[in-house]
Amino acid sequence: MTSVKKVTPGGYMTVYLALTVTVIMALCLALIEGCRYRGISLETECVMDIGMDSILAEYHRELQKQYNLFAIDCSYGTESASTKLTESHLLEYMNRNFSLEDVFLEKLLYRDFFAVQAEEAQAVKAAFLTDGEGEVFRRVAVDAIEDTVGIGLLQQLTDWLQVIESRGLEQQDIAGQKQQIDAQIQEYDGKETTEGKTVHIENPTAALEEKRNKGLLKLVTEEDNISSRRIETESLLETRMERGEINRGNLVPGTAENYEEWEALKQKVFFHEYLLRYLGRYGQEKQDSPLWYQTEYVIVGKDNDTDNLKGIVNRIFVIREAANTMYLTGSEEKRAIAELLGEALAVALLYDTSCIYEIVILNYFLKVTGKEMQFVSLDGKEITATEGYRIVPEDRLDSADPKDVELLVIPGGDIEKIDIPEVWKYLKSVKGLGGRIAAICAGVDVVEHAGLLEGIESTHSGEKDVVTSDRITTSRANGYVDFAIEVAKQMELFEDEADLQETIAFWREFRRIE
Repeated sequence: MTSVKKVTPGGYMTVYLALTVTVIMALCLALIEGCRYRGISLETECVMDIGMDSILAEYHRELQKQYNLFAIDCSYGTESASTKLTESHLLEYMNRNFSLEDVFLEKLLYRDFFAVQAEEAQAVKAAFLTDGEGEVFRRVAVDAIEDTVGIGLLQQLTDWLQVIESRGLEQQDIAGQKQQIDAQIQEYDGKETTEGKTVHIENPTAALEEKRNKGLLKLVTEEDNISSRRIETESLLETRMERGEINRGNLVPGTAENYEEWEALKQKVFFHEYLLRYLGRYGQEKQDSPLWYQTEYVIVGKDNDTDNLKGIVNRIFVIREAANTMYLTGSEEKRAIAELLGEALAVALLYDTSCIYEIVILNYFLKVTGKEMQFVSLDGKEITATEGYRIVPEDRLDSADPKDVELLVIPGGDIEKIDIPEVWKYLKSVKGLGGRIAAICAGVDVVEHAGLLEGIESTHSGEKDVVTSDRITTSRANGYVDFAIEVAKQMELFEDEADLQETIAFWREFRRIE
């Protein structure tokens, strides 16, 4: 009998292997594609970083060199600035880094596995230094100076400010200015006060008066050394903003991280320190700039160095006169002189936030012509002016009899505490008894609320900066010089027309008086 052996076919194993290899290949391809996707993401991120670094490397060299500010010139040498130009530069940098064209033997040794190319680059958020009325510039400037000097300077300056406030401006050496104010009251030297004390007043030096009459700048420098450089106002930032030619960003100032935590003192101190360090000024000029006195320009805003320097000197003079005023209000000798002068009084109503600069020139005119201005407050207590000066008034408002008040002066400020019926009644009494009233800035509101401006011309009824009508002089804040001159005219303080014109030339026009 013949036996037959059964043979098992092997086709089943071939099918299994085919199915398995397919799954394995699919898995491998998925892994490769995942790696490629992650590689594309990583490459894109790296290329983006490189592109942004390249953009930042295009910072304005001269701006950084002179002012320590890092910013990009979005015009790139063209006539107009736009973020679109920056976006095109970024797109170009990215595509250059995506490409392998510059790689050595790239056709033989390399293949572009990712094959990525940037189609568009968009600046989602952008800020210009001019945004927020210059707030972005202030932030960048504060950051620059903070990185340079450190936060320790802030604490040091704060301590100094506290010392100045605690001691008061009265402690300053202002003898020369005091003598100038005392010029017209020399005749009272040696007279006795109501308390039996003898008043001794030193006459001002002729040399100081002569130097002052030669011009404000003669007090600080020789005119031969003054820059006469001028800039074209049409190219100024403010002018271009008025014409709508300034680009604006969409990164709103104040929304950045920790911005709300900034302290006002820090911004003020550091920004001022930045201006002093990086901007030119008299004695430390930037001779390669359109204006040499850049700090003076920031404060005054004129188109030439000479007028900017004059404006600074004038402001210093006004501040010193304010210091003199505070000295005089605390001087027993000067109060005694007021007693000697008799019944005609010039009274200034002071209150917290009073703007002293608005009345210091008028105060000066009164003093050099022999009239003493008495400083009073509602309660006779110390007040703090807007400028930070602490002044101790001579008395309460009701201590001055309205019939003795020849002139009542009300400066501007936050008038809430004095805009009350008590003051309105006093104003009406002074006016009804023949006295004059002079108000400037917000002080005019008090006079109006007292009902004294009805039916007469004032700064509230027209566009003039200074108006006198029915023994009431009103003025806008910017007219403080004209305000002082107008009140002095009404008080007949000028000797003659020549004296008036000389005063106008010196105080309003900053002209040298020979």
